[in-house]
Amino acid sequence: MSKLQARNEAIINASISSVWAIITDIDLLSKVNPGVIKATGRMDKQGEIRTCEMENKGRKGTMTEKLVELVHEKKTVWVIENDTMGMSKMLKDPRFCFFLEKIADNKTKIINESYYEPATFIAKIMNALMMKKMMGKMQGQILSNIKSIAEK
Repeated sequence: MSKLQARNEAIINASISSVWAIITDIDLLSKVNPGVIKATGRMDKQGEIRTCEMENKGRKGTMTEKLVELVHEKKTVWVIENDTMGMSKMLKDPRFCFFLEKIADNKTKIINESYYEPATFIAKIMNALMMKKMMGKMQGQILSNIKSIAEK
């Protein structure tokens, strides 16, 4: 099992079903994840595949991920199947997770976690210096975007 590298959480003033609908809607992924330009596939059934056209600091590529775990209105876990951005060469066993918890009828706690192991010595150094921080910042933006969409 890979190591937890980044964890963010937020409280969203919306029902758990509303938040769940956002994190499982392929058409909203480009509005939720700032690196995604366009996404195809499905995000609402375990075993499904999504392919994302990505852009990161001017670099474009694709990432194909598989939904390996889905517990309705509680949890999603994605793993990278293939990518052209170099993440799969730098990271071993990357997993990206959302966890939802109902606090009240219109209040939901959402947690976003990223797990991986740096694959090379250089990746270990880069992870310590910047990758973990960048991953945490991206997760914070993703949660902020989900909150904005859900609370409209």
